[in-house]
Amino acid sequence: MEVLTAHRNKRTILLVKENSENASQLCKLLADVYNFMVTTNSEEGFSALKRMCDNLSAVLVDSELPDNACEIFLQKVRSNKRLETIPILVISDLETMAQKVNFLALGAVDFITFPYQREIIVNRISNAIHIKDSATFLQLEKMLRALPANIYLKDAEGKYVFATHYWHHIEHDGDPDWTIRGKTDIEIRKDRENAIKAYQSDLELLRTGEGKDYVIEVNADNILEYLQIIKQPVYNDNNEITGIIALINNVTEQEILRRKLERQAHTDELTGLYNRLYFEKYIQSIPPKDYPISIISADCNALKFINDTYGHLVGDEYIRLSAVLFRMVLPENAVMFRMGGDEFLLFVPETSLEKAGYYITELKHQAKLFHIKEQQISISYGACQLENPYHIRQCIEMADTLMYEDKKQYHQQN
Repeated sequence: MEVLTAHRNKRTILLVKENSENASQLCKLLADVYNFMVTTNSEEGFSALKRMCDNLSAVLVDSELPDNACEIFLQKVRSNKRLETIPILVISDLETMAQKVNFLALGAVDFITFPYQREIIVNRISNAIHIKDSATFLQLEKMLRALPANIYLKDAEGKYVFATHYWHHIEHDGDPDWTIRGKTDIEIRKDRENAIKAYQSDLELLRTGEGKDYVIEVNADNILEYLQIIKQPVYNDNNEITGIIALINNVTEQEILRRKLERQAHTDELTGLYNRLYFEKYIQSIPPKDYPISIISADCNALKFINDTYGHLVGDEYIRLSAVLFRMVLPENAVMFRMGGDEFLLFVPETSLEKAGYYITELKHQAKLFHIKEQQISISYGACQLENPYHIRQCIEMADTLMYEDKKQYHQQN
């Protein structure tokens, strides 16, 4: 086997000939367009085709091979499923229609005839490659539609080339001839916010070449879904990004379960407030917009008396009702923690110390509505205003100190 040219950006053609002057002339004529692998008989050509099929774009086979070797070669290729997508062109000076029909019936896609005209030959080979590529693409697309994942391809402008599924979050007029081809996410998706994010993500990937893997929440047609998006760039032979290949997996069940488990890991079972584990995570990632934050330290009064008198189940109810009180009075953006036992920390974002004092007054007032075994709920409070993340533990310590002063006054009065 002979390799006449070797350029990595050229398509590779297998030429099967046996001392054919015309075939050699053709090979020289096209040397600047294609890499050629040349074999001198059909058996060697078939072996090379099987070995190199993934790297070959087309095969040129000489009709003048002896002993009907060209026909035998075509028959062997046609009977091999792995090789059937490779386009084969016959180099032939055949004049009769019957001979040409015979080669076409055996799997040839076109002919190259003498005298050779370079542009025509290049176009014939390119067309043959394109036809086979298109057929292979359609076959692949049909197979991919059988998968539950939505697999799609976009061009270098973020426009769809194809998608295996049209999900309900896509908006179109119901026309049976409607196609996703040539459209961006912004043009077709019902959830405009996610559509804009998807389009911007595409442009960034096309610019940087960095793949992405993320989960989005979609609520279209009152159907809540979580979709995993996996994207990778597509490169041409010159290592230029020409598009995006991606898939969408519906991970709603898995994501709901994951979030449920995460909530359970971060939530106090008795009160439904956050637990100490989440407290450590929260204080490491407080958004800057939340400052100033009022931190309120809270501790149940007379819980020991309740436990000793009525038992710990009643004491647990005392703690649970305390959390109900906090939710009733504090704003929705409050982040509340049960730190252990009857100790609570309540973070109220964008709240001054003066406003925190108002909340504490209201908490004490509303507590009169709650009773356990004819014992009114009573909770001691202390508050501190936090201006930045650097003094959070000092602020908590100050709130605790003020809370214990409040508790001391409670005991003096009772």
